[in-house]
Amino acid sequence: MGRLWHSIASLVLLGVETTFAKSLTPIHEAGRCSIRGNCGKSGWFGPDLPCPDNDIAREPKDDVRKQLVEICGPKWNTGPVCCEGEQLDALAENLKKANAFITPCPACKENFYNLFCTFTCSPDQSLFINVTHTEPSGNKERVTELDQLVSDEYGAGFFDSCKDVKFGPTNSNSMAFIGGGAKNYTAFLSFLGKKNPPFGSPFQINFPRPSAYRQKRMRSLEMSAKKCNDEDENFRCACIDCPAVCPDLPDISEAGSCHVGLLPCLSFGAILTYSVILLLLAFAVFGHIAWAKHSRRRSQRLRLLQDTAPSDDEDEGDMIQNTAMYDRPQRHYWINTVCDTAFSRLGHFAAHYPGITIAISVLIVALLSIGWIRFEIERDPARLWVSPTSAAALEKDFFDQKFGPFYRAEQVFLINDTNPEGPGPVLSYDTLNWWVKVENEINELTGAKTGASLHDVCFKPTGDACVVQSVAAWFTNDMSLYTPSNWGARLKACADQPVNCLPKFSQPIDPALILGGLNGSENAVDAAAMIVTWVINNHAEGSPEIERAKDWEESLRATLLDLQEEARSRGLRLSFSTEISLEQELNKSTNTDAKIFFFSSLCLLA
Repeated sequence: MGRLWHSIASLVLLGVETTFAKSLTPIHEAGRCSIRGNCGKSGWFGPDLPCPDNDIAREPKDDVRKQLVEICGPKWNTGPVCCEGEQLDALAENLKKANAFITPCPACKENFYNLFCTFTCSPDQSLFINVTHTEPSGNKERVTELDQLVSDEYGAGFFDSCKDVKFGPTNSNSMAFIGGGAKNYTAFLSFLGKKNPPFGSPFQINFPRPSAYRQKRMRSLEMSAKKCNDEDENFRCACIDCPAVCPDLPDISEAGSCHVGLLPCLSFGAILTYSVILLLLAFAVFGHIAWAKHSRRRSQRLRLLQDTAPSDDEDEGDMIQNTAMYDRPQRHYWINTVCDTAFSRLGHFAAHYPGITIAISVLIVALLSIGWIRFEIERDPARLWVSPTSAAALEKDFFDQKFGPFYRAEQVFLINDTNPEGPGPVLSYDTLNWWVKVENEINELTGAKTGASLHDVCFKPTGDACVVQSVAAWFTNDMSLYTPSNWGARLKACADQPVNCLPKFSQPIDPALILGGLNGSENAVDAAAMIVTWVINNHAEGSPEIERAKDWEESLRATLLDLQEEARSRGLRLSFSTEISLEQELNKSTNTDAKIFFFSSLCLLA
């Protein structure tokens, strides 16, 4: 019996060794494929994996050819290919995810598309692709790992064309998202080939160096990468995405400096000017004091020269002329005479004709108040602080007319106040579970007047998904998929590689926009604050669209006010800001000031 079991084990091991020794891509020659079609998913929710196929390339059907040209360009108009329609569907979907990062630079986009279109459909696949691992899929095999040869020249050119491309929403380099922050082309390709469904590659793609690859019949295709400063202007990138395009500005020549001794001319001029002003002011003050003293002494001498005590023999007229007449004005001013006469006649007329006087006064006041017909209460904070004719206001109006008003932002700030020493970590499984439910309720809110929902008023850049920047988006707004033991690992992974945790609107969320108070910690679980932002479309004042947006904001504000007490019971402090909050606060302040002014006026009249 022991010998029988030993013989069976030997046969099994021999079969295993034979299976592993079998090459999955035995023939490597031009015009032959390595993979083709789809052979099923590796899991219920996983993407389709290709089938190993070392057969010759074939001419595609007309609809497949049309789809291939639409995705990869006119150079695929003719010739056999190694792909089918279902592969092109997956290719288009995956390239769409990368478009937001690579579209700003035509050269980067061209190289990116060229790499994956060639990988998927090239008729010479077997020359640069070698399938290394498969797994059973019914009565077929599906590819789980392969090697792809990319020349050093193409890899370096591909990396150089994309390394400086900027991703507008986060104002950071696209390489942080499409390349994991790679610093060279080998790390870039390694990130692109890493198995990471559903956001990355559905299977492992290795990029060994062609010169050191063990399969001598294989080689990399002779492809040349487009440069970001390419001679062809159709592929040339903007200066912000390609420093090589930026023109060389002439060196700034240093202007000659002006000095008076050790002092710059500007400082010397300022000191001189202020010194002259101070001297003139001192001269004026001291001159005035000296003149006042001189006048007093002169007046005293005049009094001493005259005897102010009258005798019985002197005429009183002499006394008046000699002394009292000094207090009487010695000159007549015509303006005083005119004013005295005019106001005397006006008083005389008003006293004799009071009815006419009152009627004329009321008429004058009414005429001067005609401007109240066009009186409007200004509710736009920007117009309260900036003149409509200022350069800034005119530029904003021009921008709004050409591109539309800037978005309306609604934000929530959540902080943990339970720590006596200061703000502690705000995130926990219970907190996230509660907030995901809250956020889902907010996403279903409708306006009380117009019935507008978030979907009606939000900004949707990539289809039907609203832009909501939130930690909940990293968890697909469904905490049932996570447990108290693995939610932290998911949070840290998303903070390290946001591109692997794309929200529904398909753009990665910068951790700095939704997490705060890390205080140098690299662990996102230690964040002391969580920020949630809803981006709402803006429209011209008075339009039906802006009224719907404000109506939804009113519902959001009322909901958040109710949530503050619930958050407080959990040891959290919830603060928020909506676009209508500033207007409401200004109105509240204005109403308070009006009451103060009214009662102050009553007190003055009393």
